[in-house]
Amino acid sequence: MAAAAELPVGGLKGVVADHTEICLAHAEDGNFYAINDVCTHENFLLSGGELFDLQVECPQHGSRFHLQTGAVTGMPAVIPTSVYPVEVKDGEVYVDV
Repeated sequence: MAAAAELPVGGLKGVVADHTEICLAHAEDGNFYAINDVCTHENFLLSGGELFDLQVECPQHGSRFHLQTGAVTGMPAVIPTSVYPVEVKDGEVYVDV
């Protein structure tokens, strides 16, 4: 999927796994998280936004989503996003879609 070294702490990266657009995040807690990359408010890529603690902010209208649950933590979005299990193995980050 992606090399762990490619994504510094605080970074976001858009990847595709099994035909699904994924926003891969390396959060400040040191863990990697994966959520659906498409904002549920309007079709903008979350990977182009910013990371705040365990939340991703959409670059278009500022909707925020929690990395662990997919819950909306900032409006205008009201629909949660999907989250995916992540495993780091031998320096590679794998997402189970």
